[in-house]
Amino acid sequence: MFVKDQDQVREVPLARPQSGEKVWIDVAQRDVDSIREAIQVLKWDNNLQSMLGAAHERAQLQYVGAVLVLTVLVPDQDHKMSVVDILLGPNVLVTVHQSPVPLLTLLAQELHDKPHLLDSAHYLLYEILERISDSFLEMMDHYEEEFDELEDSVLNGHDRAHDIFGLRHQLHRIRSVLADMRRIAARLSRRQFSASDGESDANIFVDVYDGFYHVMDNIDSLRDNLTGLVDLQLNQRSTRLNEIMKFLTIFSTIFLPLSFITGFFGMNLKSMPELGIPYGQEFTLLLMISVVVSMLWVFKRRHWL
Repeated sequence: MFVKDQDQVREVPLARPQSGEKVWIDVAQRDVDSIREAIQVLKWDNNLQSMLGAAHERAQLQYVGAVLVLTVLVPDQDHKMSVVDILLGPNVLVTVHQSPVPLLTLLAQELHDKPHLLDSAHYLLYEILERISDSFLEMMDHYEEEFDELEDSVLNGHDRAHDIFGLRHQLHRIRSVLADMRRIAARLSRRQFSASDGESDANIFVDVYDGFYHVMDNIDSLRDNLTGLVDLQLNQRSTRLNEIMKFLTIFSTIFLPLSFITGFFGMNLKSMPELGIPYGQEFTLLLMISVVVSMLWVFKRRHWL
């Protein structure tokens, strides 16, 4: 439990906050006993505990009395989503999560050097949401690098359709999460916090909304680029198929006059006419070679090869 009294932040055991103190309680590993103890100490509704224990796949916002309950999804280092429950009350913020969340760990380390982060509970909430927005931007940097690698690979002639559609699926899932997060930021931006919990006229959550909107815009742009990459992949497949058909057509065209010559002179019989003609067989072979060379020259001149 982090407590700010005047201009100093200190870490103390769990206890009921005194008047004027700003408090942040972080419950890791979803410790049921710690959650129950925190709710009892703060004298909040006991139904909050059952709400925190529910499994959530989407971000959401709801109120239980005077307590604002948020469920947010935070990208981790493996680009997966960690669920963090946030309870916001007068001068108190409680965060509950199962696995370690790097941005919360870093925020706890910075509180001693930056006590202004705990000027109010809703300002700390703003700081958490702003850092979540930044973490989504970092995730997008990773996906943009993956897109560049896919683009280079496709341009080099490799078939990466499976990877392209896999990336599109991931971006679709992230966009649905961001849509919920942006909706939450929009609702927070319309809420007027009391003067005891900070400046009521400073609507800082608009910045959070803009941050999530910016990330969603990046996702939409990247999805459009992936659509173009899919078209490029399909065009390359069609081009390769055309090259194969072109080769087979040329091969068949070359052997067509050769088949005519061999059939005309009856070269499949024992008494072939050219055997009775001086240099008949050599002349026939020379004729066949000349036809092949002439056809190849014509194909080359017309840029068919």
